[in-house]
Amino acid sequence: MGKWELTMEPVQEWGEEHEDGVVFGITLRREPVQQSAEPTEAFVQYRTCKVRRIKAATLEKLVSHLLDPCCQEQHYSRILLSTYHTFTSSNTLIEMLFQSDNLASVLDSNNYHKSSLWTLLQTWLEDYSEDFRDPPMHSSLRLMCLQLRGHSSLFTLAKRYEALLKKFQTEDNLASQSVNKMEERDGDQEGKNFELDFTDFSITGVAEQLTRMDAELFMKVVPFQCLGCVWSQRDKKENLSPTIWATITQFNTITNRVITSLLCPSSDLVQPHCPTSTTTQRARVIEKWIRVAQGCRELKNFSSLRAILSALQSNPIYRLKKTWAAVSREAMSVFENLYETFPDENCVLTSTDIFVDSSPGGTVPYLGTYLTVLTMLDTALPNTVEGGLIHFEKRRREYEILRQICQLQSSCSQYVLPHHPHIAVWLHNQKLLSDQESYELSRQLETPHATTPSSNSGWSQRTLTKKLSSLLSGNEGSRKNADQISVSSSGSSSSEMEEISASLSLSLITPSLSSSGQNTAVAFPFSSSPDDSTVSSSSSSSQQNLSMSPSSSSTSADPHLVSTHRRSVSMITLPFYNRQVDDSCIIRVSMEICSNGNMYKSILLTSQDKTAHVIQRALQKHNLEDVSGQDFSLIQVLAQGRELHIPEKANVFYAMSTSANYDFVLRRCLKGQRKQLIRSVSLSSGRATK
Repeated sequence: MGKWELTMEPVQEWGEEHEDGVVFGITLRREPVQQSAEPTEAFVQYRTCKVRRIKAATLEKLVSHLLDPCCQEQHYSRILLSTYHTFTSSNTLIEMLFQSDNLASVLDSNNYHKSSLWTLLQTWLEDYSEDFRDPPMHSSLRLMCLQLRGHSSLFTLAKRYEALLKKFQTEDNLASQSVNKMEERDGDQEGKNFELDFTDFSITGVAEQLTRMDAELFMKVVPFQCLGCVWSQRDKKENLSPTIWATITQFNTITNRVITSLLCPSSDLVQPHCPTSTTTQRARVIEKWIRVAQGCRELKNFSSLRAILSALQSNPIYRLKKTWAAVSREAMSVFENLYETFPDENCVLTSTDIFVDSSPGGTVPYLGTYLTVLTMLDTALPNTVEGGLIHFEKRRREYEILRQICQLQSSCSQYVLPHHPHIAVWLHNQKLLSDQESYELSRQLETPHATTPSSNSGWSQRTLTKKLSSLLSGNEGSRKNADQISVSSSGSSSSEMEEISASLSLSLITPSLSSSGQNTAVAFPFSSSPDDSTVSSSSSSSQQNLSMSPSSSSTSADPHLVSTHRRSVSMITLPFYNRQVDDSCIIRVSMEICSNGNMYKSILLTSQDKTAHVIQRALQKHNLEDVSGQDFSLIQVLAQGRELHIPEKANVFYAMSTSANYDFVLRRCLKGQRKQLIRSVSLSSGRATK
């Protein structure tokens, strides 16, 4: 085998092929030709095979490709079943499958059980059955049973789907009974909570119980609910991602449990004041939690590990500098090592870290890392491409992340951990402190000292542009694929990008549900520096709604404390949408006249974007693709009612005012009125300053 043969690339991207309603990516694959048993010459023959994969298509073409026996992509059906919720519903997909033109010929053949439809329905049932769970009626599952009953050749599958419906109905009844039993159990345990104390538990026992609970919850996570445009939809009244929010609640509970055990070691929070603990006692509790975190790391439970680290870095705990000074050097060394070696989103992108290692035993990941990556994918790539085609290449990349989650869920079945009932009761059945209560108790324990402001840093010196480049590496990655930034493909609130920016600071802030009248805890906390002069929202993740304001300030910790307890989480005052970094930034654009309220859509702006291009992208994000951008002007909203009109042919990145918030509005020009897009300030005197 010669050197030339060794260096040949087995796969080569060749371009695209366009057909009616579909765009194929073409790959040339080099494969060895099967040799005879006794080759006469010492060389290897190869042949080049042309492989097509769908990059974008209409919904009809995507569904018909599912039933195409000539489909060359091995995991095509799994990619579609994992991500179809982003562009259609279960009912629509079922109806389209059974309305296919070639359905009759497929089912009438003798090999119908080997057909693409049979394989698809079987895969859907076995690996994606949670798609049909929609209590109390489970309408999509009933529709599937009805369609299958209409074809005698699918009778076997119909029986299996009907068995799934009965299973769901039984589980619904058991769940209702379980809620009543839990309420009774909580009432019985209420008087027993006061006998439990964290210092009485073994470190191994706490780590094992945390891992046991986290693994059970993680195995119930429905992968498609992790998709950025699904789990982050705070403008929907119904809970579209119950398994994600269950994990979030668990994370918040553990974080708050750690904080409460440090500030108020007694479980009797009914008293007017918590019993006062000494500095040494609190230091010993911190050391024990660090050892518990180390135990979670050894069990590869990254969820509770992150919860403990976040709690110890929260404002009420971090500001206790006397307490931290009493923590042993050994414990501090372990604490810093645990944080510095914690896997981040790069590990998910490369699939090479401990999240997906092959060592024996289960792994519970920090789900926030995956939610971050999937949110970034959703915001970086558009849902549709030219011609309104569904961007299936985006779904293919999302599937790779979801596949990792499925692999980790399978690994959790390898856990064999004992149950510690007293620890479980202590973790869940005690009253927790609110954010404000935690901060006030912290100030009572250690009197605040003056702090000096410090400059803000980005999220560990990594920029959004670099992170998006990592996501898009190895592909076309053209700027048109990365120019749309929003939390979801549907509507989003004006606080949208504050949350995205915070999530990219190594932690993930869950979207507020205040628009639907709910109070929700912060899911994966964002740590900021404590401010001893005012009570601020901590990252303790208690049952309070966290609102981040672009103008919120933070101050640095005391220099002496920094020397003994180095802060690892970057501190951010203004989110990324208010900063220009590496020739890019994020702006928010709303419509001046919008039927669904003053809704912002966030867009990634680069130093190459002209006004017309930004206007057109903003219209697309507001679902106004058919409206001409020439009918609108782009205006930056300044303070005190002032405005900055961006000229029609200007470079928006350089024309905008960086001293104001990066908020813009699209204003429709009156008929017959020529746009006067000159850089001026209206409604008030003075010019905008850079």
